[in-house]
Amino acid sequence: MTLAAATLLCSCAPAPHSEAAYTVANCGREVAFTHAPERVVLQDSTAVATLDGLGVLDKVVAKAGFFPPEYFTDAVNAQLDAIASLSDRLNNTGHIQITKEVVMAENPDLIIGYSDTVNPQTAGEVPILSEPGFCGEITSASWADVDAHIDLYARAMGVPERAGAVKEGVDTRVAQLDASVGSGRSVAFVYPGVEGGTTYGYGAASMAAPVSESLGLRNVFADVSERVFEISAEQLVAANPDVIVVLNSGEDNTAGAVTSLPGADSIAAVRSGEVIPMYLSFVEPASPLSVAGAEELQRALELKS
Repeated sequence: MTLAAATLLCSCAPAPHSEAAYTVANCGREVAFTHAPERVVLQDSTAVATLDGLGVLDKVVAKAGFFPPEYFTDAVNAQLDAIASLSDRLNNTGHIQITKEVVMAENPDLIIGYSDTVNPQTAGEVPILSEPGFCGEITSASWADVDAHIDLYARAMGVPERAGAVKEGVDTRVAQLDASVGSGRSVAFVYPGVEGGTTYGYGAASMAAPVSESLGLRNVFADVSERVFEISAEQLVAANPDVIVVLNSGEDNTAGAVTSLPGADSIAAVRSGEVIPMYLSFVEPASPLSVAGAEELQRALELKS
């Protein structure tokens, strides 16, 4: 993959130092802030493009997880390179492995992202935000969820007035997606089981839904209400998608993990060579990276046509 996510509109003014306490609704909780965050720790790459668009990426003091350069512009990658990395160890489902002590040593006033060890149940009084798609708040995904994601971080960072310009830029890009590229064709979005692990599919509560729709594709798992769920090789073979998007977090040979499934050689996408690897955050969860992923998938489909 060779995509730098398009630069988002942003204000170059410094983030204000709010003296007033405020709260932000997130995943069924009211997250309390005493001031606009100045020491942000990321446990996920999803919010990076949004923070950049809002002009507050400079508030990030440490990061943990998977931050492939394909997600971002050269300028954003240069900023990320200068931010301390606490851990890049992932388990076989792409989840960050990190200790609470390492994160808390950074004295964060906001933690973005969820891990088994650092989450709303363990973070104490430190504000922590989780992506709504990951906590079950989204039941029927749409591009409006990207706008909601932008609003969430604009409010949390104390810059709600900057959200409009970022959303306008994203909405313009969504409107430019071409539904003719996938017309009449079907697609499956999967996260493969590597080293014998479980394979997952993505349904109506995932951003696979609006990505598919905007490109004229029919998601073979659209009738499944869940965001992500286990699938068997037999289910994928029976669905017989024309295109398979293989989501991953940088694991080796993820496309091969799909094409080597029992019976996979009978799937239309495998026979035609339309098995397309794509980093997870290019689709899930809802963020400007989902728009960049749709743009990348459109280009891949155009090359195959």
